[in-house]
Amino acid sequence: MDSLEFRERIQSYWEKVQSIYDEFVKSGGILEERDYYVFQTPYYFNPDLMIIGINPGGDGKNGSKWLAPKDNFNPYISSNQDWFVRLQNIFGYPENLKLKEIYETTVGTNKVFINTGNEDKIVMELNAPSTKLIREMVCQIIQPKHIVALGRDTFYSLQVKDIEIKKFGLVNLKIGKLKENNTPVCFIPNPSKRNNRYFTEASFADWQKALEWFLIEN
Repeated sequence: MDSLEFRERIQSYWEKVQSIYDEFVKSGGILEERDYYVFQTPYYFNPDLMIIGINPGGDGKNGSKWLAPKDNFNPYISSNQDWFVRLQNIFGYPENLKLKEIYETTVGTNKVFINTGNEDKIVMELNAPSTKLIREMVCQIIQPKHIVALGRDTFYSLQVKDIEIKKFGLVNLKIGKLKENNTPVCFIPNPSKRNNRYFTEASFADWQKALEWFLIEN
């Protein structure tokens, strides 16, 4: 895909997202001031890695709506919030030189783009359209070489086949391939505080070994 076609697909996708969420506002599903954002990082065509979370964190009431962060801001590498620090530790960033460049150029997004706050109901109501949107983004637009799905629901919503588990010390890495185009996918629990048991200091080296295998050696 050339750069012009990529930009056109991105613009068309952004317009579709805005239309869907505008309709959700009109139906009373969310308040108009709810935040939503498509990408959490700068985006590129065919990156080595795409990370897909469940939905953005925060109270979701700033009225911000954007395709991607301004000024190429990348919270994956620049934020000191606990969630992002935990993700950095999983990848050993910036000390792990094998994963450093891959992590720095990762495209980050979420299955549900709305910053839902604590309203899990919104995530449930948007499950069907969000699942369709994220698969379109992955398979037809961004086309990453590998995907890390943060959370069980995200992993299975991508429609994964050939699922198996590889053991790396303390880490059991669940892997598979997208049914649509065979892109390799692995599952990592959402790096939130409630999943701290999966992300102990002793486990971070094993997470890095698992990701080195998945992203480089596999």
